[in-house]
Amino acid sequence: MMTTQPGPAPYGIDSIRIVAAHKGGFAQVAHLSWARPPGSREDDSSLYIRPFVGDGWTAYGSVNRDVAPNSTTEVQADRHRNAKFGELKMSLHGSGQTHVFVGPHRHRYRLPPVNGRALHDPAGGHLATITSADLTGLPLLARPLSATPPDIEFVAPGPGEGTAQLKVVLYVGTNESAMRERYPFLANTYLIRFDRPGLPNPVFFGMNCPHVPGPRKSTPGVRVVGGWGPGAKQDEPIPVVSIWAAPDESTP
Repeated sequence: MMTTQPGPAPYGIDSIRIVAAHKGGFAQVAHLSWARPPGSREDDSSLYIRPFVGDGWTAYGSVNRDVAPNSTTEVQADRHRNAKFGELKMSLHGSGQTHVFVGPHRHRYRLPPVNGRALHDPAGGHLATITSADLTGLPLLARPLSATPPDIEFVAPGPGEGTAQLKVVLYVGTNESAMRERYPFLANTYLIRFDRPGLPNPVFFGMNCPHVPGPRKSTPGVRVVGGWGPGAKQDEPIPVVSIWAAPDESTP
């Protein structure tokens, strides 16, 4: 994994921790990591997203096989109380399969997978979105921010910092120049380059933090939505997977 602007840097990135300013420090919102580099499984190009959870929070997960990303719909969620960090996880596999765990990584906590296009599909596009309306209760980072690989922090604007809610949108593509041209907000920022011997070409990831207008909402928690993969359109019914962590009996 490498950052590029525009050429690859001489180091790799194993993980990115998304944080936001909160209570004089930085609240930990979500953790992105990739399948281990060659030596374990050279053909594994999976991306993992793990929301952080507060003390006594509940983990939720849902699978909807036929819903448009820009629509509003009621979901039936699985639930796991007193969740710990790492138990709630979304796995976006290079093959195009997406699945989630909503508890300890045993079979009964894994929800049914959905299938989309492979991460290295040339169509590229919107991959997943991470949001939080209120950072209250999230664990604070207990050390200084790190910009030194292999594990780095990505500081996103939090609720009240000129936006109603934290929102981090992930994009994927196989052509770096085409991604920057297609998404102007990626033109002058870093992209993450992912190489695997089993892939026909590199895969690039980019992140954007769009402004969300409106008043702040006092609804603590973190939500991750994904599953549709490259090439999907926002107004077409497709499989969507959601996970979220929040104080018990509430949703973010």
